Amino acid sequence: MSFVTWNTEIINRLKTGSIKNALLFGDSMNRPPPPCAAVKSLAGGDRKLVQIIVHGALGTQDVLEAYILRELPSLFREPLRTGSAVMNLRSTGAWLGPYTGEGDNTLAMNRDFYVPVIW
Repeated sequence: MSFVTWNTEIINRLKTGSIKNALLFGDSMNRPPPPCAAVKSLAGGDRKLVQIIVHGALGTQDVLEAYILRELPSLFREPLRTGSAVMNLRSTGAWLGPYTGEGDNTLAMNRDFYVPVIW
């Protein structure tokens, strides 16, 4: 199963939560209006690392924290499935934010997840 397909499945799962605007990092120069989430694949050696970056309006720090710390883990409690393939997205425990600085008047937070990969 290709990682591209898994990225699509991660985005589809995100859209079932409270933030409906989700996309793959780098797919567009125009980010949807907040709140929105981006899925970014990172180099990870023996695991596929996925960073989920969430943007919200200024003043929504509590909402972003609740999403990052409580809702995201619950969205990925059940495995992702594509055909007969199954993938468990697991939290690394790492999260960051809130932060600003992208010049778009939003707050952002991110949380890292991984998938064990056997080569």
